Parts: sequence; structure tokens; C-alpha cells
Amino acid sequence: MVRGKIIGVFILVVFTGLLAGCGSQKLVNGQKQMRMSFQSGDFERADFIADSLKENEIYDAKDRVLYALEKGTINYFKGDYEQSVESFTNAEEYIDQLFTKSIKTGVGAFLSNDTQLNYNGEVYEDVYLNGFKSLGYLKMDNFESALVEARRIAQKLSEAEQKYSEYASAMAESDTTEKEIKWESGTSSIHDSPLSHYLAGALYAKSGEKDGARIEINKLRRAIDNHQAMPDSKLRFDSTFTKVQHPDRYNAMLMAFCGNAPDKVDMIINTDLNLDGRGVKIAIPRLKMRPSNVGIIEVVINDTMSTELKIIEEMDKVARETFQIKKPIIVARATIRGILKSVAQEGITDAIEDEYGSVAGDVASFLGGRAREATEQADLRGWQTMPGKVYTNVVKLPSGEHDVTFNYYSPAGELLYSETRIVEISEQERLEPIASIYSN
Repeated sequence: MVRGKIIGVFILVVFTGLLAGCGSQKLVNGQKQMRMSFQSGDFERADFIADSLKENEIYDAKDRVLYALEKGTINYFKGDYEQSVESFTNAEEYIDQLFTKSIKTGVGAFLSNDTQLNYNGEVYEDVYLNGFKSLGYLKMDNFESALVEARRIAQKLSEAEQKYSEYASAMAESDTTEKEIKWESGTSSIHDSPLSHYLAGALYAKSGEKDGARIEINKLRRAIDNHQAMPDSKLRFDSTFTKVQHPDRYNAMLMAFCGNAPDKVDMIINTDLNLDGRGVKIAIPRLKMRPSNVGIIEVVINDTMSTELKIIEEMDKVARETFQIKKPIIVARATIRGILKSVAQEGITDAIEDEYGSVAGDVASFLGGRAREATEQADLRGWQTMPGKVYTNVVKLPSGEHDVTFNYYSPAGELLYSETRIVEISEQERLEPIASIYSN
């Protein structure tokens, strides 16, 4: 009886780890295919792949945040703004629900591999979904909702450190491992968003609230100063940003997205917690930047006029900075799991040694260690269609139909990509958003 239980537990640990690895790899491969279609501009194909991943349960219940984020971006660039807003709203609600649930569950939620946990989003993912919601509402002429979403971007950034500090405190209270685990949140140099204030300024202006627009532009200046604290920031305040205060003079707001959010890659850490003659090995994600090849974005209208867009937000660098808030919690969570796996392994080893002798115990210890390491995986899930940079400018167009061509150039002036959109501008139009994306 004892032997059967021991072997059963051991097989269960190994089998669970193998299943987790297979499921995780299928999701990675599926998302890669979806991202390739999205990057090529085939949004219909990307949408089909995302839905197929869900229908085949590769996106399952624990990945519902990811599915909603991808659908939101894809639908936005397909031009289905209502569905885009709905998907991003779902993602936001799931993130809030899962965050609250994880606090109530405490460290008990960390017993399985991270890839088997509900994905509740990164700080930057929760922030930038509101940017797309704002643009979606703006396209639907729902200015009040668009303004709420624009302001939520900056609000979430300002509250992120406090939010995760309280989360770390809650985890510390539920930690009964009696080990010196550092439950704490990290810090970020970014607490504000230029894009948030730019959109809010435009929306106040469109609503006739001149003072509100002026205040937001002043906040925009300060937000850009804040972003310049990042040593590699290329963000600078440009006088063109003030033009959104004048919707009667400019009826088209040009927005270009380029690049990609950072990629998550595996990183192995050996902690200094000595449980079995060595430190506990854990796997956590780290962000790998994917620099954009774009240096200049020019928009040509009807082959007769052109304007250069100016960078308004470095989403990828904000992602890198805000990831530091959650990183210590990810390390603590993985360490807790490593401790619990080590304790379980030692218990199984001792039981086998008592039943079958020291040689069997040594074999069990060796195999158990290998199984423990094999089941330790970093959670590399993330929003694959999130862009890395946002550029903008405004222009005045005569009423009627126009060919609006977005040209993406390298810093050396080489044309990398060109996209033409046909847009209809009415006489009453004021700061109508026209968006393009090049996910190079």
C-alpha cells in the first residue's frame, strides 16, 4: 500500500509537469503563428488563428485574459471597433477578477507550475488596453467613454506600485513556509503616460472644454519629462502635440503604431535557500527588448501633401520599467513553489528509503530532483500583438475621400513598409483618428 502511494505521487508529479510543458509549448507555437499573420497585416488570418486556438482549448480558461487582449488588438486594426472595445473590456474585467482571486487564495495558488495558473496580465498590459479602448470609443464617437479610458492609462500607472505593495503584504501574511522569503514589490521610474494626456487633451477639446484640454497638455509636458528619466528614452516634447487643443483647425489625428512589446524569455536562478545540500532552482521570465527598425514615419495624403509623425509613447520601454514592480513577487512565488517541491521530494525519498533501503532512496532523490527541475518553467505568456511605439500628428483635410499613406522608414531613410488607407472626411469632422500599424 505504501509503495503504491509513493509511486503514485511520484508519477503524478512527473506527469503533471510533462502535461504543463506540452500545453505551454502548443500555446507558444499557436501565438507565434497568430503574431506572424498580424505582423504581415493579415488581420483576418490572425483573427481566425486566435479563434482556432480557443476552439481547440489551446487558449483555455486560464488564458482568457490573453485571448481577450489579442482579439481586442486584432479587431481594432480590422476596423471592428465595437468588438475591440468589448474584448478589451473583457480582458480588463478578467484581470481585476483574477487579481482579487489570487489575493484571497494566497500562496496556495502557487503550488502548481506558473504556466498552469490563471494569467492575470502584466502591469503594462493592464495599462495599454485602456489606450485601445479609448481609441475604439473615439472611433464610435463616444467621447465621454473615450475620455474615461484615456485617463485610466495614467491612473493605473500612478497606482501600480501601491497595488502590488499591498498584494505582496497579503502574500506575506498567508506564507506559512517559515522561510525568509522577501515578499515585496519593486519600483518603476514611470508613473505617468504622455499618450494618456494627449488623448485626454484631444477629447476635452472635441467636447469644447478648452481649459481641460490646456491642463492635459501641461500634464503631457510633465509626463514626457518623467519618461526622459529612462536613460535610453527618445521621447521629446514637440510643439505639434499642442495642436490637439484646436479641433476646429485640424480634423484628422494620425496615429502610427510600430514595433513590438518586449518578449518574455526564460531565466534560471539558483536561490541561496539550502534545503537539500544546494540552493532551490527556480525559473522566472525576463523581458527581452525587441527594438523597432523604424526611425521616421511620414504620412502622405493624395500624393500632394505630407507630414512627419512624432513619437508620443514608448510602450515597450514602459513595459520594461513597470515589469520591475511585479518581478520580486514573481521571484518569491517561484521560490515558495521550489521549497514546497523540495519538501515533497524529500518526503518521498525518505519513504522509499525506509521501505527499500538507501540505494533506492538515492535513486528516488536523483529522479525526484530531475523531475522537480523539469516541471519548473517560467511563465512566458504575454500579449503578442501589443505594439512597442506610438507616433502621432494632426492635419487639416478638405471634406471628401482621401488616400492616406503611412510610410515607415529606417533611421537611414530606407522605406521599410507602406500602408494606404482610404478615409472619408466630412465637413463636421474634428480630430478623427486614422491609425496604422507596422509590427516590424
